Amino acid sequence: MAVRSEQIPAILGRVRLRRIDLSRYLRLDGARYMLLLALICCLLSLITLVQTGLVARMNYELVGLRQQQVQLTREYSRLQEQMARVQSVEARLKRATELGFRQPTPDQIRYVRIPQLPDLDE
Repeated sequence: MAVRSEQIPAILGRVRLRRIDLSRYLRLDGARYMLLLALICCLLSLITLVQTGLVARMNYELVGLRQQQVQLTREYSRLQEQMARVQSVEARLKRATELGFRQPTPDQIRYVRIPQLPDLDE
């Protein structure tokens, strides 16, 4: 087993020298300052590009949804028109004759009389 025989102040002196060297290394001179500035500009440009891409994609989706809305509105109007045609009296009479129904003869019509109806005003 190895034993260190150095004193603690000697070790602290070397640590202090390294700390001084480290601070000198981290000190920004002109080239490092410009490199940091270029890196910040690149990051800001990248953020701007990503944001612009997202906005453009959302705009395309919005245009697609508006086209779908117009298409569905037209289909809704067409279906309403078709429903109105199907529910018309002429269409119902035509469908009834196709199914074999016919107008009743006068002797088939029966009227029912109800003797005492209550007044509707009460």
